[in-house]
Amino acid sequence: FGRIIRDLRISITDRCNFRCTYCMPSEGMKWLPRSEVLTFEEIERLARIFVHRFGVEGIRLTGGEPTVRAHLPALISRLADLGVDVAMTTNGATLRNTADEYRAAGLRRINISLDTLDRARFAEMTRRDELDNVLAGIDAAVAAGFDPVKVNAVIERGVNDHEIVDLAAFGRDRGVEVRFIEFMPLDATGHWMNDKVVGQDEIV
Repeated sequence: FGRIIRDLRISITDRCNFRCTYCMPSEGMKWLPRSEVLTFEEIERLARIFVHRFGVEGIRLTGGEPTVRAHLPALISRLADLGVDVAMTTNGATLRNTADEYRAAGLRRINISLDTLDRARFAEMTRRDELDNVLAGIDAAVAAGFDPVKVNAVIERGVNDHEIVDLAAFGRDRGVEVRFIEFMPLDATGHWMNDKVVGQDEIV
């Protein structure tokens, strides 16, 4: 379609501190051995090739959950030194303690996953009681100067579709940009169903 790729997504770990029902089984995950995960030096080398040879202008760090990777600010700094826009997608659970550090290292933009504002539902969807920490992480990202702070909400029919307006209002009140995402067949538990999808038009 004549489009030119300018953004590169790099998954820096397959590990995660959540077990979201639409993404991972509750247990039994087989993680990559450390020897098969790219080192910071390897990530920087590949990123440099994409930037210098192919004109990539933005790099987004993903996972798994990228914040569980040790010494993450060091990697952010290496990539920022390439002169590109460095962004990250995170569940935000530890961001309250690290947002300033990531910002100082050169991270420019951040997306935080938040599917519900209800504590019990959050625990059901993520299998972790971390809502308060995620909300604090969103506030910390705003305070650290990330602009915009984007919040990603996966909408699942019969689970959190009744919270669409509440999530939109939350974004307006906190000064963050809420983006609603259609429920996709990652099929973590092997029973993804199309009738769980709330389409874009219906969300709007």
